[in-house]
Order: sequence, then structure tokens, then C-alpha cells
Amino acid sequence: MSGDILQEILLEFLEVWLHNVIYKANLYPSQIFRSRYKYNISVKQSSYPPLNNYLRKLVLSLQPELHDQSIQSVTVNIEQELETRESFNLTISYPDTLPLEDIPSEKIISDCKDAFRGHIVSVLNSPSKKEQVPSEKRTFSVSVGTSELVASQMTAWCAETVPESEVPGIVEPLLFTDMALLRIQSSHRV
Repeated sequence: MSGDILQEILLEFLEVWLHNVIYKANLYPSQIFRSRYKYNISVKQSSYPPLNNYLRKLVLSLQPELHDQSIQSVTVNIEQELETRESFNLTISYPDTLPLEDIPSEKIISDCKDAFRGHIVSVLNSPSKKEQVPSEKRTFSVSVGTSELVASQMTAWCAETVPESEVPGIVEPLLFTDMALLRIQSSHRV
């Protein structure tokens, strides 16, 4: 039962996080975003049905991986002319063993809401390269890293040294939270 609660609130958080990242990146006119009260703070949520439907379907498609605790990262890349200009990353890790049944549901909800509030605030307060006016030439993509993907990539992985001058942007850690349930880190590459 507690595992289902964790999965449900993680799905909800991912959707809220995605809306706020897209708002922060200024990909759509700010008028389509409405303030909504979530995690005891004001968050942004799109009122544009095509975007809402896309994000909802994306988040719901992650249910099996969240249930299996195999999602390790969710990254939103802000792109212009096929080049990533900025990205927001959410890294998730789970304890090796955690008897969720031993943790009261109220504690799971309370701990997660506190942590999620911090991650949303860190996104909204992060420095950004956003354009002053939403641009039709800028788009976004969402990628999800799973433990299965990482394991399959490791067999063919080959180390390559990249000169520091070629690394695009600076990765800025925004927030790290460590709960008994999971660890979450937000970062932003500008």
C-alpha cells in the first residue's frame, strides 16, 4: 500500500516539476500558465490543453518504471536549432532495501511534500538563459534514464576524455534531498 502511495505522489510531483521547468524556460507565453497551490507554495501549471495532455501522457507512461523503482533521471532539454541550450535534470535514487509497509502513509506524504516543495522552488529560482519572448524556434524534449538503460549501455560503454573547453554550459546543482524513501537531486545546465 505505501509503495502505491509513493508511486502516486512521485507521478504527481513529476508532472508539477515538468510544468514548472517549461514555465521557467519561457517556451510558451506566460499567460497560459496559472498559479496553483501545491506543496504549500504557489506553482505554475499550463492551461494549454495540448501541452497538458502531452505532459500527462508522458508522466502516466512512467508508471511501470516508477513502480519498479527503475527511473534514475528525468531531463528536460531546451533546444534551439537542434542544439541543447539549457537543461533541467532530476536524479532519483532509491534505497537498496526499504520496507515501505513499515512507514505510515502520512509520513511518506509529509516527507515527500516537504522535499518536492524545495525542488520546485529551486527550479523557479534558478538562473536561466531564457529568451525575453517565447520563441517558435525553441523546443523541448524529455528524456528518462532508467536502471535497465544504464545497465545495457554499460556493456558497450567506452570512456572518452572531453576537453573541458568543449563541455557546453555549467551544471549548477539546485537541491539535494535525502529522505528514507528516496534521494532526489535537481540540477540545471546553463
